[in-house]
Amino acid sequence: MDKDAPILNAMVVEVARAIAGDPKVAAQPWDKYALVAWYGDGVSTINGFRYVGEEPGQPATPGAPDLEDRIDALRAATRVEDKDPWRACVVKLDKASGKASVVFAYEDADSWRVTPQTAADVARRARP
Repeated sequence: MDKDAPILNAMVVEVARAIAGDPKVAAQPWDKYALVAWYGDGVSTINGFRYVGEEPGQPATPGAPDLEDRIDALRAATRVEDKDPWRACVVKLDKASGKASVVFAYEDADSWRVTPQTAADVARRARP
């Protein structure tokens, strides 16, 4: 077992709690939620999507000012020596089960970049 696993799990739990407790996210109903963090050359973005039943994902990006810092810390903590860090991650929440999961993207990170043209597709693929 990876000695850092408990620390990384705690970091994911912190991120999940920050998302679920964010006033912008909590203001609207959701059963499932996905946060997409993307890193490019000198720029990073976070975009959130809420899901109710089988409806398509709707934009619901948290406003927590420290959330980006928490994602940055998770990125640093998961970095492997002599390798590039992941460039995208998707944090998925399931309200009913209380479970959170994270997917890291190294190779296909640009497919997770949210733009007005890609938002609906990313929301569909990020769905928990």
